[in-house]
Amino acid sequence: MPQQLIIQNFGPITDLKIELKDILIFIGSQASGKSTVSKAIFFFKSLRDDLTTYLYQCYHEKQFEDTITTFAKRAKQKFIKMYGSVLQFPEMELKYQYGNGMEVTVKPSTNNQFTTVDFDDFFKQKFRDLVDQSRSLNTELQQMSSRGLFSSSREISAIKAKEAALFENITKEVNQLFNDDRDLLFLPAGRSLITILSQQRYNIDMGEDLISGNTELAADSLIKLDYLMQNFINRIDSAKPIFNQAIGDLIKEKLSTSTNSETKRVITLAQNIVDSILKGSYRYQNGTERIDFGNGKSTLINFASSGQQEVVWILLLILLLILNQRNVFLVIEEPEAHLFPVAQKQMIDLIALLANQAANQIILTTHSPYILSSFNNLLYAHQLGLQKSEQVEEIVNHNLWIDPHRLNAFIVEQGTTRSILDSEMGLIESAEIDRASEIIVNTFNQLFEIED
Repeated sequence: MPQQLIIQNFGPITDLKIELKDILIFIGSQASGKSTVSKAIFFFKSLRDDLTTYLYQCYHEKQFEDTITTFAKRAKQKFIKMYGSVLQFPEMELKYQYGNGMEVTVKPSTNNQFTTVDFDDFFKQKFRDLVDQSRSLNTELQQMSSRGLFSSSREISAIKAKEAALFENITKEVNQLFNDDRDLLFLPAGRSLITILSQQRYNIDMGEDLISGNTELAADSLIKLDYLMQNFINRIDSAKPIFNQAIGDLIKEKLSTSTNSETKRVITLAQNIVDSILKGSYRYQNGTERIDFGNGKSTLINFASSGQQEVVWILLLILLLILNQRNVFLVIEEPEAHLFPVAQKQMIDLIALLANQAANQIILTTHSPYILSSFNNLLYAHQLGLQKSEQVEEIVNHNLWIDPHRLNAFIVEQGTTRSILDSEMGLIESAEIDRASEIIVNTFNQLFEIED
């Protein structure tokens, strides 16, 4: 059973119901609600990791009472961090169905004084079971401690093994509860700014973890970022040390250890696409980010082109996911930003390559007709490739073909969504792609008629 998102009377959205597929594309004018929808899906999916972390914390802090209420409060705080205060929407309701009978709902309290995150009975029962497991092991270890049985290294190792088994089981059962075991990654719009700011952490207010090189620096003078921006910077920071060596060397190392010929071809294809878009090689050395152009020429990331700043971390993170063969749920806002149309097409090739590796799931928000046209080419290549694979392969690599059954595209307008995927043709409707062009051409024709 597929996962579903339902939104009513929230922000620009009045009534929406979406069934999730492996690839979801949202188009629409500015302020239509594309980001509202993609952030909502990410919020509900990310509760899985929040719960895992919270259960670990409960165990270490020996807090086993009234924990579900505390977790619900944390979930509410996270929702507000992502959207700000939402009390101006007294009739809002966001509901996510996880495809296994569980659902979570966000709505105002009955008196509209605060926002609530409600978990159903299915969740509550599993939550209690996991807390009971933690409590049981904690009680067992306390009894051992009271008998003075912690004297030998063998016994200490046994305790650590039991704790490791508990944490492994918590992770496994929470993944099953949320019906998803993918890594979660949100790449927000405005990445060029974040690429620069990631080197200026002393100027950034990271919320609870305030970062400042000068303790006397007033908090209100720092750059304030929202939750998703903070999360993106943290992901960048964790990935930077990997690139102490050149990307080419990193890939050579991976290719030398892989025994799967198809995996090697995928990695090589990914490298070629990244090189074509970035037109250089990223390197992180001695705390400095650079783009190397070869022949000893390079530039600091701060002085790279706006396009390079915008895409560098999309490219690098996707490349790492492909290299490590990690399953991911990925949201990319405006992948076309600052890119020439040819590079936009190449970006979609890279995203398609990632989507076709294992069980990945990808959401895109876009304004670009080139993005939609690029997807159509890959959808058509798949359909035609079923009958004429060798001929199609000469034009489009088979690793980029997209099965239409795995994709849906929506236009967000007038408070709801409408699918623009022609189910019979298996293509995104060309009328939606050409709508802006028609307006521009019509204006030109009207002006031309005046000249006549």
